[in-house]
Amino acid sequence: MTAVPGQPLTLDALPPRRRVVVRSAIRVSSDALKTFIDARAPELAVDSCPSDDDLLRRLRAGEPLDLVVWQANDEAADPLADLRPILGGATAPVILVVDRYDAGLVSRAMAQGLTGLVAQTMSADLVLCVIRLALAGGTYFPCEPTWFAPAAAPEIVPPQGLRRGALGLTPRQLDVLGYICQGMSNKIIARALGMRETTVKAHVMQIMRRLNAENRTQVALRVSQMGFAGPAAEKGA
Repeated sequence: MTAVPGQPLTLDALPPRRRVVVRSAIRVSSDALKTFIDARAPELAVDSCPSDDDLLRRLRAGEPLDLVVWQANDEAADPLADLRPILGGATAPVILVVDRYDAGLVSRAMAQGLTGLVAQTMSADLVLCVIRLALAGGTYFPCEPTWFAPAAAPEIVPPQGLRRGALGLTPRQLDVLGYICQGMSNKIIARALGMRETTVKAHVMQIMRRLNAENRTQVALRVSQMGFAGPAAEKGA
């Protein structure tokens, strides 16, 4: 039915509800999130999924889903490894929910194509905001100030393959590369390294050319495969 101008919009003229599936081994957790979203977001239809096997069956059957929210088990050593089969079968965006995270996990999640990463401690209101952002085509990844504060961050020595002069990059470009891998914007990188944003942009373009990458995500993916974990610990670069 098409809405008539000047007349109230009837229920059958509303757009279809977006379908969201929540996979959690903890039934109480998934049911609580489903109940909250049902009450606060009538435009969404939320289903709980108790197991990966059930979720994979639905994905392989071609069930039309708009978003997958996948909660990692608390004891999971590597939640991204556990999530890999789901990523291989999902065409819908995927949000990962974890008990804890660090810069390395966030960087890897971005490189593997996830749409978002949230902590279990995040409020339900904020989780709903992230879900709506993902459904609108956006992404969400947390960022802690200590990740880009050189004075407070632990020193990380890059692997031998990415030491000074590796890939034809200068020490300063290696610093910028480390922050790219952590998902930092040019503005944040410029503030952390005491550089102009235009200088950071020039370094980013040079890094992309050296790595034959079309965007920052490809840069992060390629250097993560080399074992690069963070900013170079070069002093006085």
